[in-house]
Amino acid sequence: MKLLTHKLLHAFISISLFFCSNLAFSTDSTSPEDIVHDFYSQYLKDDSGNDEALVKKYVSDQLSNSIEDSTMCNYDSSDSVTASESESEKKCLQKRECKQYKGNYICDWGGFWIESDVNYFTKSQDVYPSWNLNIKTRAIMNDGSKSVIGIVLGNDSDLKKSLRVSLVKMKTGWKIISVTE
Repeated sequence: MKLLTHKLLHAFISISLFFCSNLAFSTDSTSPEDIVHDFYSQYLKDDSGNDEALVKKYVSDQLSNSIEDSTMCNYDSSDSVTASESESEKKCLQKRECKQYKGNYICDWGGFWIESDVNYFTKSQDVYPSWNLNIKTRAIMNDGSKSVIGIVLGNDSDLKKSLRVSLVKMKTGWKIISVTE
């Protein structure tokens, strides 16, 4: 009887540990709110220096490529061209739908509206010190495959920035597909 009780106790402890470890892993930054918070926490660091890897991890390939193309074509230096001249010229000379939106000039880059002269992810030219320390997210919509997260960067010491971040669930997890004001 003592042996059976010992085995049952051991089995109970093993099963409890298994469920607790799975619970711990399931809360590991997988919600859209956590993804947005993690992205902005890392993106807004002064010393990040590795934005390319960060964007690859959190942003859809299509959005990333559109931002890259827009930046390359709107950059004022000929040093910015990384693709072959004819390929980049073709891409940059394509006729695009453009318009004024909230004081910014935006153009359609492969289905994504990209502003010129501002950072796509912050919709600003400047980043304030309080933004990295004060990031608040809230779910606006989540249907299991698409999500919209409201984010507020900053506190009352600097200008606050409110954004809407749209995400889509992919095989690799949630990816950012647009950022709007």
